[in-house]
Amino acid sequence: MKRILLVATLIAASSVGISQPAHSSANQKGNDEQAVRQVIKELAVALGNNDAAALDRIWADGYVFISAMGVLTTKAQRIAAVKSGEFKYESISVDDVNIHLHGDTAVATFRVTSKFQSDGKSSGGKFKTIGTFVKRKGRWVEVSAQLTPIVE
Repeated sequence: MKRILLVATLIAASSVGISQPAHSSANQKGNDEQAVRQVIKELAVALGNNDAAALDRIWADGYVFISAMGVLTTKAQRIAAVKSGEFKYESISVDDVNIHLHGDTAVATFRVTSKFQSDGKSSGGKFKTIGTFVKRKGRWVEVSAQLTPIVE
């Protein structure tokens, strides 16, 4: 009888132990999703302010960007264009954010509405964006992004 009671106690204790990480994992997923949402907000502010220092923190080393025209640009190239004034946002807003977490990687889709100047020419519009973020040293950074024009 003592043996049965001991086995039952062990089973109950192990099931409690198993359920706690699942709860903790769900909390972490929620925290990570909020953290990625925050980085996207910070990204929009940094772009809107043409803040090269903030963009340097948000974009990972190795970051790549594919523009709406299909042009691939590196982190260094984008930051240089912002610093020189070659590329300048006049306004930018982000909405319709959806985040899909895969461990320490997140894929986010969102709509960007912007006005900007590139080589002195004004442009802008609405774009569907996909961005990939990774968690490095406890901090989420963007490693890639691609814009696609929304045709209405």
